Amino acid sequence: MKETTSAVRDRVVFAGWVAALSIIAALMWSLSFPFRADCLMRATNKILISMDDNRRLAAPLLRPVAEPAPLGCWYRLYESGSIFFVFAVMREGILVPCGAEISEQGKIVAIIPLGNHARQVIDQIPQGLIQVYVRRIEAAAVSVIAAKPERRGR
Repeated sequence: MKETTSAVRDRVVFAGWVAALSIIAALMWSLSFPFRADCLMRATNKILISMDDNRRLAAPLLRPVAEPAPLGCWYRLYESGSIFFVFAVMREGILVPCGAEISEQGKIVAIIPLGNHARQVIDQIPQGLIQVYVRRIEAAAVSVIAAKPERRGR
């Protein structure tokens, strides 16, 4: 009887540790979003500078929580009414970082490969897969644009 009680107690303690670590990891992931978005913004701006692109990301926008959205970060473009979405396309098991400039009407203006490898691989990605990403981003952009605070004083 003591062996089964001890085994059950050990399993409960182990399950408690797993649950606690999962909760801590989820909290850390959620609470570190502003820091991660800022780091991604700086890295993307460095890439845009190295590509001699005159676009710059100004500030991260809050993610829409009410409806499902593609995985990535939304930003406001500096001195522009457009928004910019940084995301990754999966190609043959490799993540290809890309950015999409989205107009005020919610339509994608351009998809920009972010980095040398992304520029090499972007032409090999099937157009159908690109169109799937375009439709998903444009659908999510409507709610982001509606929730975007207007710029004042700039």
